[in-house]
This record gives sequence, structure tokens and C-alpha cells, in this order.
Amino acid sequence: MLMTNAQSVRRIVGLVLLWAILALGISTRVSAWGAVGHHIVARIAWAQMTPAARERATALLEGGMDAFVAAATWADEVRQERPETYNWHFVNIHVSEGKYDAARHCPASDRGDCVIAAIARLRTQVVDASRPASLRAEDLKFLIHFVGDLHQPLHSIDNKDRGGNDVRVEALRGEDGRATNLHAAWDTGMINLSPETEAARAERLLIDLASRPTSADLDTVKWAEGNHDIALKVVYRYPGFAPTGPPTNPVVLDEAYRKAAIEVIDRQLQLGGVRLAALLNSLLSK
Repeated sequence: MLMTNAQSVRRIVGLVLLWAILALGISTRVSAWGAVGHHIVARIAWAQMTPAARERATALLEGGMDAFVAAATWADEVRQERPETYNWHFVNIHVSEGKYDAARHCPASDRGDCVIAAIARLRTQVVDASRPASLRAEDLKFLIHFVGDLHQPLHSIDNKDRGGNDVRVEALRGEDGRATNLHAAWDTGMINLSPETEAARAERLLIDLASRPTSADLDTVKWAEGNHDIALKVVYRYPGFAPTGPPTNPVVLDEAYRKAAIEVIDRQLQLGGVRLAALLNSLLSK
């Protein structure tokens, strides 16, 4: 029986949607933070950068704060077309380990090594005057993004669950019983529970910085190990956690878990912004 044009269109749309769902399902990682989280880190950093660092960043990105904030998500946007950068967004330190070992946690591969090695290279490349300005602009975009990535706790830990992607979680709002996953809940889900705009949240976190100590050290290994510790103490404190892999059933993140998580997320966004500013000030203020 021949299909009508409308039936053909519906079939094609259905196949495209199925392909998209399957593609998402086989992805090994999703990005750290969502656009909002990365933009907040960038806004906090821009507010604390020196005039000289802002001027050089503006020259490379061909734009001021708006271009800087927009650049925060560029590395995710090109990730599929640049598979060699895939592993640059995270470092897999198992839950049973507390210390970073480059040979074990950052091996070279056709999908890249890890975020710690990537940042180390970019720190040198972004100030290398022999490199074309277009490549140094890319270096800066990668740096802005990867510093943000390294402050999402699930980007420094793994429990045979692809950084929390295999831990199914009941939808945060619970309106229709859909399940998401732990990584997505930390990237965007709990951030999106807030009615604040990204600009308002960044402003609030900047004001809060004045009343609490914030480390601006540039030791990325310490950043990763600190994130690993936070993931153990907060992220993986869900019901049914075991250091042998993800639970078989979806978990429920109760109000107490969410409250603790949101406090950690705010703190990590602050730290990401402060440390990104400190790093760029050290590189671009000269």
C-alpha cells in the first residue's frame, strides 16, 4: 500500500527522532554544567579580570563581555566535529581513588587525554605569539570552558557509571515520572530549579564572594582532587550508592539532597569563576 505524502513525512520525522534518541543514548558523556552554568562561571571571571586581561581577551575574541560569556560553551558546540578533544572535558578518577595519577587517569588516545593535560597545554598556547590569532582565540575558548568543566564534581570522578550518566534519577519536579540521570541533574536540572536569570545568579554569587574566602590557586590537580572529594561527600550520597557501579533502579533525590547539592553548585560556580579569572590574569595581564 502506498503511503501518502503526510505519512511519508511523519515516518521520516519519526526516524530522525529515533536516531536522535539513540545517539543520545550511546554518548559516553554529556557536557559539564549547561549553558547557564558555564555562562555564570564566565560572568564571575570577567568581573574579576584585570583591565589588561580583559583587553587581550577582547582582542582575541573580537568582542567584550558578551563574546567572552558566549565563548564559554564553544568547546561543547565543536565537540562532535572534533573527536580528538572529547576526553579533554573531564578526568576519570575512580571513586576508590583520591589522588590523580597521570599515567592511569590521563592516557593519550584518539579521543584526547584529559582536562588536566588539556589546560596545561592551553596555558602555553594561548600566550604563544608565534601561533595565529585565530588559534589562540580557540585556545582561550577552550580554557574558559575547561575551567568550568573542572568545577563540576562529576567531571573528576567515575563509578563505572560514565560520570553519573548511568545513574537514573527520577525527574526533579516529579510532574510526570520521567527519569533523567545524575549527571544531567547536576549539569542543568538543579540549576534550572532556580527562577534566577544567569546574570542575577552571577551577581548574587559575586556579592557573596566578598564575605567568604575563595581559593584562587592555579593547581589543576588540586582542583580535580577537590572535586573528587566533593563528589564522594555530596554527589554520590544518593540512596542505594555503592562503589561498584550504578544502581539498577532510578533513585530519588529528596529535598535534603537537593538543598546540599544547590549549595555545592553555587560554591563550585564561584570557584570556577574565581580560578578562571586568576588563571587568565596570570596569562593575559603581562
